[in-house]
Amino acid sequence: MQRLLRILALASLVGGGALWFFGGMNTGASRWTEDSMTAEHAPGARPGTRAVFRPGLGFLGGSVALSAGLLGLSWVLRRPWGTRGRG
Repeated sequence: MQRLLRILALASLVGGGALWFFGGMNTGASRWTEDSMTAEHAPGARPGTRAVFRPGLGFLGGSVALSAGLLGLSWVLRRPWGTRGRG
């Protein structure tokens, strides 16, 4: 159980860092929408929004917090006394 929690903690840290890094490394808040077109690109067209995901520092902090929580949980959930080394 401890090993599984530690592997999950590492996976959440690496996965969250990779998604943040390759997702655009937005140093502000996470963005879920962006303007699809502006008046400069298409005169007469109405600007709209489209769904995007730009991970920000909140996303990175959340993945670090999740990883720290799983690591802490792996230290709290220990095997009962006398069961070490039995399979």
